[in-house]
Amino acid sequence: MTFVPIDQLEEGMTLDRDVYLYDYKTCKMAMLRSGQILTRSYINKLDELDVLGAYIHTDEKKEFFKASSPIKRELKEEAITSVQRVFEMFDKTAQNININCINQTMEVSKKLVNALKNNREANLSIANLKLYDDYTYNHSFGVSVLSIAIGLSLGLKTNDLYELGFCALLHDIGKMSVPIEIIAKPARLTGEEFQIVKQHPAKGAEFFLKHRLANKRICAGVLTHHEKFDGSGYPNGLSGEQIPLFGRIISIADVYDALTSVRPYRNPSTPAETIEYIMGSSGNAFDVSIVEAFLKKVSPYPIGSCVKLSNGEIAIIAEQNECHPLRPVIRLFNYPEKTLDLYRERDFQNIVIDDVCNIAAGQL
Repeated sequence: MTFVPIDQLEEGMTLDRDVYLYDYKTCKMAMLRSGQILTRSYINKLDELDVLGAYIHTDEKKEFFKASSPIKRELKEEAITSVQRVFEMFDKTAQNININCINQTMEVSKKLVNALKNNREANLSIANLKLYDDYTYNHSFGVSVLSIAIGLSLGLKTNDLYELGFCALLHDIGKMSVPIEIIAKPARLTGEEFQIVKQHPAKGAEFFLKHRLANKRICAGVLTHHEKFDGSGYPNGLSGEQIPLFGRIISIADVYDALTSVRPYRNPSTPAETIEYIMGSSGNAFDVSIVEAFLKKVSPYPIGSCVKLSNGEIAIIAEQNECHPLRPVIRLFNYPEKTLDLYRERDFQNIVIDDVCNIAAGQL
């Protein structure tokens, strides 16, 4: 089973999950059932309804781009390539530093900012950001997109967003100083190994300062992306607004992407679990105001998505509760004319969302 975005659906593909459709005007629902063979008319209708894509039955010989995203695949690939090229310069002498690679990465950041600013979808799903198996470069891309989204939510100016995106793309460049056997270790690090890892923010900032490749604001963001709001982070134990804005933003994006990614020593957490963790760490590890900005842009349940509730019922996400993304406003499949607020309505406070069924939106 593979999620295929709408622009890559083809006639003859077989649905592997039901696709639920909801008409916001008539409050009626319909669906294409699992096992349905897609025709051109079905695909055109799904496109008209702004359905993002569908889960398709696939064999091992056929691969698809696995997520729909505000960021086009080509731009993702360009971002990954630019980050890799800069990382490869980490241990080179000044004479071997290619400034064009730095400039290209800033241009990529600008493209990411413009893509997110022009995107009509308000929310991001971390699943939409995954593209490569290589954790380091994929992680850099995901953290950059999430950081820019937070910056947009905070109302940062365009030039600030460009610098933030660039800083986030290269925030982990100092990890090039960490032995690969530690980076890829399929078990928990020892205390000594962790001390080595903790040096990477300073190593990264030192690289940019040494070669004069970025301004002080970007260097400070690289240096402080592992600092925590309560002072328990590293490398300098800064707290509160002693931590520069870029560092406070990237720290949240970094944790979200890391926890929702597959690692050799653990399974990924779900987006909902990770959001709950970040909410619970607000005011301790993370700046409250930036957590609030994050919650407005990143949701585990985008509007129009189909979910299964803990009582077994199927529902469509109708609205977001911005500060409570785990408790949205829903419409039950069996009673689509009525909206239910999982956060405010007492009778439903014991009901939680168990799973995402499929993505659907638009009008029939």
